[in-house]
Amino acid sequence: MAEQLSPEPAPRPREDGWGGDEARAALRLIADDARRRAGFEVCAVEVLRADDVLEIVAVAGSDDGEEALLRQASPLTAMKPALALGAEYGAWTFIAHEWLTPAAARGLTDYSWVPDLPDTHDPTRWHALDMLVARVVDDRGHLRALVYLDVPLDGDRPSPARLRALAEEMQLVLRAVLSSLEREELSQQLRLVATAREVVRATSSRAGLPDLLRRTHGHLLAGFRADDLVIEVFGTPSDHGTGPAHLGPDLGAAAAAAALRAWADQTVVVVEPGRVWGDDALDRTRRPDLTAHLARHGAGELVLVPIGAGPDPLGLMLLARDLGRARWTENDGWAALDVAHDLGRAILQNRAHEREQELMAELQRLDRYRAELVATVSHELKNPLGVIMGHVEMIESLPDLPAAARTSITAMTRGADRLSTVVDDLLMLSRMGNPDTPLERVRVDLAALVEEAADDESPAASAAGLTIRVAAYDAEVAGDPEELRRLVANLVSNAVKYSVAGGTVTAAAERRGDEVVLTVTDQGLGISEEDQRRLFTEFFRSTNPDALRRPGTGLGLAIVARIVARHEGRIDLDSALGRGTKVTVTLPA
Repeated sequence: MAEQLSPEPAPRPREDGWGGDEARAALRLIADDARRRAGFEVCAVEVLRADDVLEIVAVAGSDDGEEALLRQASPLTAMKPALALGAEYGAWTFIAHEWLTPAAARGLTDYSWVPDLPDTHDPTRWHALDMLVARVVDDRGHLRALVYLDVPLDGDRPSPARLRALAEEMQLVLRAVLSSLEREELSQQLRLVATAREVVRATSSRAGLPDLLRRTHGHLLAGFRADDLVIEVFGTPSDHGTGPAHLGPDLGAAAAAAALRAWADQTVVVVEPGRVWGDDALDRTRRPDLTAHLARHGAGELVLVPIGAGPDPLGLMLLARDLGRARWTENDGWAALDVAHDLGRAILQNRAHEREQELMAELQRLDRYRAELVATVSHELKNPLGVIMGHVEMIESLPDLPAAARTSITAMTRGADRLSTVVDDLLMLSRMGNPDTPLERVRVDLAALVEEAADDESPAASAAGLTIRVAAYDAEVAGDPEELRRLVANLVSNAVKYSVAGGTVTAAAERRGDEVVLTVTDQGLGISEEDQRRLFTEFFRSTNPDALRRPGTGLGLAIVARIVARHEGRIDLDSALGRGTKVTVTLPA
């Protein structure tokens, strides 16, 4: 039957899409052996790729042919018309040039190399457009490659008897080609699966679950040679797509139940037309529905892979392959389960991170609430406290005040002063803990602040029988003047408060390289190791009975620690019960 001549060739497919250098080299050796065995000058191997494109991957015997053909690709449809016109001898087909229709000839010349041979017009001699080609098919009868022989060494067309003999002789060659193809495709699949595993393992737990699934989807689709892929995670909304791997609510629920059983057995479930492998319950109850689903989508297989971590199933992968694709193998199943374990661990890490983020947000909310509460209460206390202290001073200034009343007024003043100190400390903590109150740095002379604190504490020190020594010079830092003043004052005040009569308090500040070091040393009560672990905690009071008898709010050192942290410094403590305390604060100069 005559065929229409195409006005122009089909678009040329993308080149160089199959295999690695090692696989190509192996096929080149097979092609070279095949041409020698068959008595031909040239042999070429053309692989059928997954995109229904034939790609020349090996050429032996002709440098010109190798240069023209190697890595070139052509649509399978371009070769089919010529193959249909030939005479078959087992796996081999001989096509004489005079049998070619115009369309068949056009398909060959557009994508092939034609050797430079003289036209003798002798029907027994090989013509440049003659073709001898073998189909390489797998165990399921699917075409995998074509093997070409060209230019017989004797120049003659092979007789039918020679072609039949050739078909027998070359069976092992065709089997070797098929083995090389399958080995390379398996290696490629393992590489893709390994890549998918690396993607799963490398994906940060900080990425959200949708991002995790998006990053792994393409790698898994390619790695398992699937045409559609769905990853379902229990407890999250399903992807309502339309491909063969999307089962819908009814079949999806049955698949989820099967995934639980499959995870317990550490196996996969394979659905083929008319049979479900790996889950008798699913086969017994849903086989007709699943078979109909495959038929609707033109799919040949649907594979259910459970996802989990440890004993816990977390979801499932559904992979669909179209009709005609290679059948799912046991090796595919083990590789898929391996990836499913990695994916399960990644999902758990993702959930743990999300929970951590939720807890962090809740803690931050509670901390903001606490800070706001402390600030509000402190502000509300400040005004009435000022009123109380003002009226106490007025009453105290009245003439002829009875002695008993004066004693009460003194106690009230002392209590109000203590309460005012607590309020001031709470306001300071609130201000430093507020993210809306950034640290504004100016040049501050720490040595001057040490002198100032020593002067302020001198009356209390004299009353307690203590000596204050100051050694401060060249100690400028960048920071908040009020906060740094409070830092120095609290340390010096604490040292005086917890010293014993006859002792010495030493306050020193000096520059050391790029840092300024402030030290406050006393010879007082000292601090136990247990108390040192909680010393800078808000409202902590020492467990030492001698220390508890001395007034304090438990906020002074907490404020010191906050100030040091805000100024990017560090604080160190050296103390022991009965031998005093040394506090060292180091700040950037």
